[in-house]
Amino acid sequence: MTLDSTEDQQSGRPRWLVPVAIGAGAVVLAAIVWAAVASGASDDDAAPTASTSSSATATATSAEPEPSASATAPDATPSTEPVEPPPSTDPEAPFVPGTEPAVPLTSTAEFGTGMSARVAGLESVAGEAQGPGEVSGPSVRVSIVLTNGTGAAASLDSTVVNLYAGAQLTPGEPLSGPGVSVFSGTLAPGAEATGVYVFRVPADLRDRLQITVSYDPTSTTVLFEGPGPAA
Repeated sequence: MTLDSTEDQQSGRPRWLVPVAIGAGAVVLAAIVWAAVASGASDDDAAPTASTSSSATATATSAEPEPSASATAPDATPSTEPVEPPPSTDPEAPFVPGTEPAVPLTSTAEFGTGMSARVAGLESVAGEAQGPGEVSGPSVRVSIVLTNGTGAAASLDSTVVNLYAGAQLTPGEPLSGPGVSVFSGTLAPGAEATGVYVFRVPADLRDRLQITVSYDPTSTTVLFEGPGPAA
């Protein structure tokens, strides 16, 4: 028996346990190394996935269009220029008659339809009050002649004659006399008709008179202007 055998026997430890312990330690070390390598490989595989996801999210976010400032911002200085409506082209639109430019009291005024009017007489009279609300007083009697220059008969039932006096063109009050004869009936082609009207006009307003005549509400109105008769 050798000295080593004697020592092993004395220590009570079999000699075969030493290689076994060394082998077991090697196995444990190999397992630790493998686990570390596997963990590192797993982290490397997961990193590209997170990077790809972040890149995709950033791309999707940047792809969203931003609203244009010029498209959403309200106009801070809206236009105040008046916009005129276009002329009506509706054939059924109602006709709004106007008034022809003024002509002297001694001239003939044209309605633009073939009909014409002229002032045949202008005189100072004492107005007579016969109708409700009328007040007699110094007045002006106006004689108007209408001439039908058209090829058809014209109704005179809607004829209206008005008088305005003074700088403020104050309306003259219509009176019933003397000698009033309003237009009525039908005027044949080429014929003439005379209407007589009386308006109460104070003497101090006769420096300027305006007389309007309309024989049809769908036609224009003619206007005469000039000084009136003295009281």
